[in-house]
Amino acid sequence: MPSPSSPGPVSAGLIWAYRISTLGLEFSLPALAGFALDRRWGTAPTATLVGAGLGFLLGMLHMIRLASATHSDKSRE
Repeated sequence: MPSPSSPGPVSAGLIWAYRISTLGLEFSLPALAGFALDRRWGTAPTATLVGAGLGFLLGMLHMIRLASATHSDKSRE
């Protein structure tokens, strides 16, 4: 029987789906927002490139935090 603090398999799957979806949005939404700003201001590709760089930075920082948290969870077992 799983311990009360560990989620069941369906819950664990949903947690990982949420984490992966969040990462995907963090990578893509800043670039899309930059593209929208470029179309509005007529500054193509400046804001798109800034948004893509920002999205990459945010996504990588979140991925590093996620990997280190997962690693520390595994080392506790």
